[in-house]
Amino acid sequence: MSVAQWALLLVMYGHMATADDLDFPEVEAPPIQQTGLASWYGDGSWHGDITANGEAFDPTQRTCAHRSLPFNTMVLIENRANGRRVWCRINDRGPYGYIKEDGTWDFVVSSSPEKNWRGILDMSIATAEALGTLEVGLQQVHLRYWTRPSRSHFHLAVMNP
Repeated sequence: MSVAQWALLLVMYGHMATADDLDFPEVEAPPIQQTGLASWYGDGSWHGDITANGEAFDPTQRTCAHRSLPFNTMVLIENRANGRRVWCRINDRGPYGYIKEDGTWDFVVSSSPEKNWRGILDMSIATAEALGTLEVGLQQVHLRYWTRPSRSHFHLAVMNP
């Protein structure tokens, strides 16, 4: 190894300290949580239609639509009215019902945070059935999900002269 390479390594690792001196960030132990109304969609007439992530909608699968969570995020949905919980995968966008100023509600395809959205989640029939919400249509639910740590985009290359 050349002197220049040793110097580069010293500069790179010279700031390192012992483990006792390091300030480790806390792990995001509690999940991100969200509470709001959930509805179910897809009475079967949309079976096979393409969802926002490009897959065919299957009402027998535990999938759901959320306006902003990344596709394939697994969420734990809890119906606190009956204590049922179910895991569900985000594969679509929605719900798109919003409450207007006069108290009525309308429908618009948008992800604008400015809207007073009527709900936070649209669920497949299978998900709604597992939560016991088919009969009521709209149900107050509690979501929990965990974010994945982002990968570092830093790559170090040391070239030999």
